[in-house]
Amino acid sequence: MTKIFKTPFATQGDKTVVPVEIQSDGSVSYTQGYGYDYERDQVTDPAAKDIEREKMNSLFHDITESIGEMQLQGFAKWSEAGKPYPMRSVVYHKNKAWQSKIENNNVEPVAGNAWIELKADITANEVGAYSKGDADKRFQPVGKYQAEGHSYSKAETDTKYQPKGNYAPAGNYANKGDSYTKAESEGKFQPKGSYQPSGNYATKGESYTKAESDSKYQGKGNYQAAGYSYSKSEADNKYQAKGNYVATTRKVNDKPLSGDVTITSQDIFNGQAISIGANQNLNNYKTAGIYFQPANANATTNLNYPEAMAGTLIVLKNAGITQLYYVYNTSRIYSRSQYGTGGFTPWAKEFNSQNKPTAGDVGAYSKGESDGKYQPKGNYLASGYSYSKGESDGKYQPKGNYLTSGYSYSKGESDNKYQPKGNYAIAGSSYTKAESDNRFAKYKVTGWKELYNGDWLSDNGVNINEDIRGKIVWVDLGGSQWTSFIMPPVDNIPMWCGHSDNNWCTFKTSNNGKRIHRAFGKGNTGIVRVFVAS
Repeated sequence: MTKIFKTPFATQGDKTVVPVEIQSDGSVSYTQGYGYDYERDQVTDPAAKDIEREKMNSLFHDITESIGEMQLQGFAKWSEAGKPYPMRSVVYHKNKAWQSKIENNNVEPVAGNAWIELKADITANEVGAYSKGDADKRFQPVGKYQAEGHSYSKAETDTKYQPKGNYAPAGNYANKGDSYTKAESEGKFQPKGSYQPSGNYATKGESYTKAESDSKYQGKGNYQAAGYSYSKSEADNKYQAKGNYVATTRKVNDKPLSGDVTITSQDIFNGQAISIGANQNLNNYKTAGIYFQPANANATTNLNYPEAMAGTLIVLKNAGITQLYYVYNTSRIYSRSQYGTGGFTPWAKEFNSQNKPTAGDVGAYSKGESDGKYQPKGNYLASGYSYSKGESDGKYQPKGNYLTSGYSYSKGESDNKYQPKGNYAIAGSSYTKAESDNRFAKYKVTGWKELYNGDWLSDNGVNINEDIRGKIVWVDLGGSQWTSFIMPPVDNIPMWCGHSDNNWCTFKTSNNGKRIHRAFGKGNTGIVRVFVAS
């Protein structure tokens, strides 16, 4: 059953009026709604705001009061705040319904050029028509009449003919003047008829005329004695108009209608909340009201829930609609809006003391970022007053025991005169980079090719049937020991290789790189398998 808001929500509760204009401090307003400050972390962000109970009471009061006006009166009340009203808008004002006759109507409703009263009991005279009684007195019943001029009018007939009667037959009558004329007769005698017998009657003026009697007395009939029944005004005050009324045994939210019904917040938030159910897309919930989803399984993001959790959905009406979703077992709140036939805005998560935003969410640096970006607050010299570390490092050498200028080579002189200390080959004993680049090909290892699989310990070597000089070689030494190396590009150059337990051995090639030898070694190791990189 639809809730009838006779008593607006929080009528006697604490309320703080919500302003229409956007507030500079970011607090809630009708224009902006709940702003970003209400999403901030209540613990770490001093700019975070609570959702105020008094303002929420005021919002629900405004909504239910407006709905109640429409439910009980059929139309919203006229107010200064609603001006100007468009043409054909309907308002309720001073116990009457009015419709605007003009655009941009700024006039208070009153009969005239701007407003017309809408009423069910309008009279014929108010619409420029005769009532049935007036029409019956003014017009003859529809029928078959002769055309105008076909017969004499009453005046013409009275002039042309004498009244029907028993006249003397034709004969010798008195001459003119010997008898009364019609006018003399009518002035002297009354018309022939059935009159009261001769008697002592009042003279003219001593009795009421018909018109006087009709205005003074009611028609003869069977009347109740005075006081036997109620007058119209007494009946109107004592009884209600005949109609289809709800029985007093009927209840609203289990409250009998035998007296005034007080609507509490529980009647709205409990008895009137509507279950959403399964497979219901939240995009379809656009009627203002309170809804709830009791099952996590029914709350899926493909049905446009903000997250897959049961909760409460509140739909608010504004220029479009706004949806608020409260997750049932947390303090997470989401909101989104839709204007006209456009799409919904993305769900926005509202931050509070239990759902705190990150520094990035509020466009700030985290503590770690701030510590890395800024120096601690302190008493510092003005910029330019002293050298920066970079300027000092570039301008001065570290404090120490230095030789006098010119005693030693500068870094630049040393860098130009000497090469870094190290174990270098004698000039000409190795290829330069350019010589190596020109002599050898660059390649990328994509796999390994097995060239030998057996068991061998002697220095005589084994044939591998492929030139492995200058290539990457992998040797299995047996007993989970192995080594890899790049074979020298010429034969008979030993390549030293270390492996586990401080053991080592050297390898070299012969026969144009197609035979491999274990030249020297420490430990009882031998070649079990040989692979070359491909």
